[in-house]
Amino acid sequence: MHTYRYFRRMKSAKVFFTLVLGIILLACGREQQIPVPYVYVNYTVYLNNPSNDHLRVPGGSLILPDLGNHGIIIYSRSIGDVNDFVAFDLTCTHEPTDECIVYIDDTDFYLECPCCGSKYTIFDGLVAQSPARWPLKPYQTAFNGNTIRIYN
Repeated sequence: MHTYRYFRRMKSAKVFFTLVLGIILLACGREQQIPVPYVYVNYTVYLNNPSNDHLRVPGGSLILPDLGNHGIIIYSRSIGDVNDFVAFDLTCTHEPTDECIVYIDDTDFYLECPCCGSKYTIFDGLVAQSPARWPLKPYQTAFNGNTIRIYN
């Protein structure tokens, strides 16, 4: 009889902890969603175009003002690979409904919001200075010899 109660309590405890863990995991997932609205992007940059040639150099960047929410920046990182590109939406994640567009600061290492003062590293889009809590919205990139495809 006592063994039955023990296993019944253990089963109840397992169910309780499973529910609590599930709620915590769901809450954490919501917190990390970047609040920038989804906009379909599928665009190709041609590196054989002389105006895009600077993307072949590490640290080179290109702003595409008509893509994404408020434009997209492509950046050539080149971490051990000359074909390492990243692309981010230029919408500040602190107040994404505002018309605040981040720009490259004087150091060329950060993207800065003129409205709230948030800074993001150009290398990976992570927040470097508050008040923003989320990184910049990333887009996928694919390099194929002379083209870079930006898509989501």
